[in-house]
Amino acid sequence: MKKKVMEGIASIALLPSGSISGHFIQLPHSICYGLQGTELACERECSRGEDYRLIKLTVIDYTSKKEQNVVVECKGHDAARFNNVDQAHG
Repeated sequence: MKKKVMEGIASIALLPSGSISGHFIQLPHSICYGLQGTELACERECSRGEDYRLIKLTVIDYTSKKEQNVVVECKGHDAARFNNVDQAHG
């Protein structure tokens, strides 16, 4: 399956509970998506350090009113990059 790469600007709030709220603006067409995420517990002991999290992210397309759920990995305390996770084994 071909992966879709989206680049743009995001405004994201990382809440103390581990959840995420914010918006993503895909460039160059300025398409706005809503972001809502909750942290997932690792099934096994997570050996990647305290700054690594798995997040169930809901991406909301405001133009079509559709939602898509993906599991992403968050590396670092600033969550500057999200990467799709094909297999999340903890």
